[in-house]
Amino acid sequence: GKVIMEINLATEGLVGTQFNVKYDDTILTLDNVIFDTGNEMTNFATHREEQAKVNIGSLDQSGNVTIKTGLIYKLIFTPNEEIQNTSGLVTFKLTEGVKADGTKIKFNIQ
Repeated sequence: GKVIMEINLATEGLVGTQFNVKYDDTILTLDNVIFDTGNEMTNFATHREEQAKVNIGSLDQSGNVTIKTGLIYKLIFTPNEEIQNTSGLVTFKLTEGVKADGTKIKFNIQ
């Protein structure tokens, strides 16, 4: 009854991430965003429902705490209709991270 999109982070040493996720709001309704960054850093999710977009990420402004690797974010959607395939219902528009030394990382999305 739910569509779950998970973000699996493989890059180590990141103090910040941002993912801009678009979804097909004619088929999906966003219910929740779950964070599991492994620490107490600031996590954010800004849902722009009228644009069917969610900006999610994490940031440690001090640069001392890093995001764990593995499954760190889950977006949970309810389908508005019966679906057979979730391909193309969720897409990434911007994906980037930053290390403590300021090095920017562009993620390869699969």
